Amino acid sequence: MINTDEKRKKPLALVVDDEPSLRLLIMAALKKFGFDAIEAKNGRQGVELFKSEKPDIILMDVMMPDMDGFDACKMIRQSPDGNYAQILMVTGLEDTESTKKAFDVGANGFVTKPLNLVMLGQRVKYMLRAGHAFREIDISRSRLAKTQELAKIGTWQFDLVTNEFHCSLEACQLLGLNNNNKKVTFNDFLSPIINEDKDLVEETLEKAFKTKNPSNQNYRIHSVNGSYKHILNKSEVIFDEQTQSILMLGIVQDVTQLKKAEEEIRLLAFYDSLTGLANRMLFMDRLDHTIMYSIREKKHFALLFLDLDNFKRVNDTLGHHIGDMLLKKVAETIKNSIRNSDSATRIDKQARQNDLLIARLGGDEFTILIADLKDPEYAALIANRLLKAIPAVHIFEGNEVSITTSIGISVFPEDGNRADILLKNADTAMYHAKNQGRNTYQYFMNSMNKAAIERFAIDRDIKKALKNKEFFLYYQPQLDLSNRKIVGAEALIRWKHPLKGIISPDKFIPIAEESEVIIQINKWVLFTACYQVEKWIKQGFRPIRIAVNLSGYKLAKQKIIETINNVLQNISFGAQNIEIEITENILMQDNEETISTLKKIKDMNLKIALDDFGTGYSSLNYLMSFPVDTIKIDRSFVMNCTSKNKNLVIIKAIIAMGHSLGKKIVAEGIETEEQYHLMKKIGCDEAQGYYFKRPVSKDEFTKLLAIGSL
Repeated sequence: MINTDEKRKKPLALVVDDEPSLRLLIMAALKKFGFDAIEAKNGRQGVELFKSEKPDIILMDVMMPDMDGFDACKMIRQSPDGNYAQILMVTGLEDTESTKKAFDVGANGFVTKPLNLVMLGQRVKYMLRAGHAFREIDISRSRLAKTQELAKIGTWQFDLVTNEFHCSLEACQLLGLNNNNKKVTFNDFLSPIINEDKDLVEETLEKAFKTKNPSNQNYRIHSVNGSYKHILNKSEVIFDEQTQSILMLGIVQDVTQLKKAEEEIRLLAFYDSLTGLANRMLFMDRLDHTIMYSIREKKHFALLFLDLDNFKRVNDTLGHHIGDMLLKKVAETIKNSIRNSDSATRIDKQARQNDLLIARLGGDEFTILIADLKDPEYAALIANRLLKAIPAVHIFEGNEVSITTSIGISVFPEDGNRADILLKNADTAMYHAKNQGRNTYQYFMNSMNKAAIERFAIDRDIKKALKNKEFFLYYQPQLDLSNRKIVGAEALIRWKHPLKGIISPDKFIPIAEESEVIIQINKWVLFTACYQVEKWIKQGFRPIRIAVNLSGYKLAKQKIIETINNVLQNISFGAQNIEIEITENILMQDNEETISTLKKIKDMNLKIALDDFGTGYSSLNYLMSFPVDTIKIDRSFVMNCTSKNKNLVIIKAIIAMGHSLGKKIVAEGIETEEQYHLMKKIGCDEAQGYYFKRPVSKDEFTKLLAIGSL
């Protein structure tokens, strides 16, 4: 470290010159500018005085006996404390070679004789400022001792007058630049920066050059071991005596260890050291943010509060170290269970992991935050999954350990609009679950408990519905708008429950997806619909297109290609008369298996229709990337097309876009004659809706086929 004298009130200047009169003049001038001054008559004496007195700035004559200024400057720079002293060479020589040599040996600047003592004082003051800047950098380095090693620092400078760039050897080594005695350019200096950071770094530096303001940046560079180094880049503009900017000085510093230390501090501050889950502080902060977001976007979210049943008994009988092992296992189980049940939350048609936060509040208490719930009842699906997963048997040091949990659920905004209230209500619901016999869950609101019970009754009964032949299909005609002839039918599933009567698909399909019964249901719908068309053909009717709306749940895992092959082997009409309807959330899965499945369906000559278009993640990119034949405009746009001009604009845009890509356009949900004429006028190809006919039974649809048009 540079030796700093706390008693020194004024900056100290060392004047090294073999002319006594000139030394006295320079020292007198410097004292007027607020400096203390000491003198040396040759370079060797100057070096010794520097080592003992540690002056802030040195004015060094070039031509002196015993040791000239070049050698003295070089020796000072090589000394342990010589890095940051400002050295101004004083010379009577005017050749450029001497000037170059002065900088080569480490001088910060030079002036020529005869001296303008007033300007010299100003020059020294500005040079001193640069020296202080680098001292501050060195002090900052010492404060990074917690990273367990001093950070490496390199320097760079950009001459704002000549646009010349210089990078120190230390900076080159730090950045991995092998200059091979070749001048490093500014582009070379930026080349190691990773692509994700480079644009911002270049933009910030360019702004600093233009505004002449200090710059402070953090970015990443490629490292030789394939990882990243974190670099701190600081710069400051140096001005001359006329306050004109002449130089931008900068340092680059490897702060990788500091970043690691910051990450460790962050983990200690916001994450539980035992389980790695978020701690109470992070959970409450995220809960506050989720409340603000949900108020703004009018969203629901759920808070699950878990407490392990009789956990104290494990600690008391087997010891706290076994208890800690169990807590880690439970935390791992919760993470895996939540990850597996993401789809249950129906978050924007596709779950996002950022909407989930699992935390350990302390002891054996865990909380789960599930944002953007479409329906608060879906929180019960996750709770039920946890209740099934947590009681697994574990062996710790020869001890067989198993435990259950009780879960309380509060829902925003029904159960409160403040973090403390929601947490308290979930806690209250959890204790109610314990009073119900443990290993169960309870909502804070009884009405939601009833809804959850009904939901799981459906989950139980739906597994029997296929076997008991409780499902049946209705058919809604699809018409050619130009002549109103029936060209197709959409097969729509219905469920007649033996006790509850007709249950809407909107109610049982999501539950079927969660239990994976949907795979069998999709298969049944496809077989039944195609066999019905086969029967109509045998009755003498011409083949019509049959549209089957398949759930996209784990589409690639449904063996749908095998099912379609089995159907095609048992029907006489062509595959081109079968249309598979998919929704945009299937396209959002955007994985190789899903894309491959859709392409295989298309290769089998089936048609693919994109249902409910415009309500989700509609994108021209999807229409160009996926093998879609038909676009079905969502009914919400069509039903209001005559009253809301914005809806009509959207519909026209969809039609224009679809037709330009060679897609057929179908308008869903036509309910009035005015809507029918408007859709026909603006270019829709086909339509369906209550104006023409509601979904009807197979027998009723047979009568419609006999008529042929509506």
